[in-house]
Amino acid sequence: MNLREQLRNILPEILPHDPEEAIKGTELIRLVRLRLGDDYSDATLRYHFSILSYDSTSPIAKVDQGQGYYQRTKKAAGVHGPGRLLFGGGEVDEDSMLMRFQRVLAIYERRCLQRSQYPFQLNGGQGAAPDIKGLWDIPDLVAAEWDIETGADEVARFDAGMIDLRRHLGGPETSLVGVQVKLGLTLDNCASEFFQAVSATRWTLVSELVIAEPLNDEALVEALRSLGHQFGVGISSLGLQLDQLDDLPTSRELRSMSLDQFEKVQEKMRPQRITIGAPRQRIDWQALSSLRKKHEPVEEMVQWLCECLKRRQPDWK
Repeated sequence: MNLREQLRNILPEILPHDPEEAIKGTELIRLVRLRLGDDYSDATLRYHFSILSYDSTSPIAKVDQGQGYYQRTKKAAGVHGPGRLLFGGGEVDEDSMLMRFQRVLAIYERRCLQRSQYPFQLNGGQGAAPDIKGLWDIPDLVAAEWDIETGADEVARFDAGMIDLRRHLGGPETSLVGVQVKLGLTLDNCASEFFQAVSATRWTLVSELVIAEPLNDEALVEALRSLGHQFGVGISSLGLQLDQLDDLPTSRELRSMSLDQFEKVQEKMRPQRITIGAPRQRIDWQALSSLRKKHEPVEEMVQWLCECLKRRQPDWK
């Protein structure tokens, strides 16, 4: 049996599951030698650790921005197939999975508002249940970024001068960001999930892929970073662990929290930015017009944008 196969057999018995407890290379070499003896040099073992960490079928993963190794966990697909991964794998009923997804959407909406972006949920908005698998032609939500000014009454209103200037210069009066949310990704499915996000957000000015769980696997992060740079998609993680997400209040309660209450939720998160989205020159108006006829939430989004412009004041539905 060659060294690679021997490592595949013994590493699951050595490596910790938690990336926070990752074993550094020197210690891993020592533990491997207890099993295999001194037949292989340190350099040979380090080389095989590195090669195997980029193989999605192997049991070893290297922590991103760190020096340790941990055990890569194979995650089970959701009840609807491979579209949405369950946190941590295993069996989770559809209602629990839906609650997780809705919580993540609510958290991201609140974070949008902190950046003066106003979100509109397309997947499952206006009281409907979201499609856990996600759609290929519309994103989970869009975020409108307006030029805002706040008066003495602290009410957010459009900056009339900037809105008029944008209009006269032929630019968009708002920047529409298309956001696709994933609960989790693996090396095996990251490309297909990424391209679903590209497809769903291609008509907006900016494309964003948001992953709820922490991205610890160096190989996964590098794969996403390469795709993000190549296609101009912004990729980020909220850094939410399974037990943290399940312990949070409902999505409705998250949306109604005060700023101080939501700050306590954010203290549980470890946000991570992988790539920054590259803005397109213009919205694909032809695609948007076609989507209005196909998806009622898109028509509602257009009406929402028109109402905001008419009132010259942003609104969070």
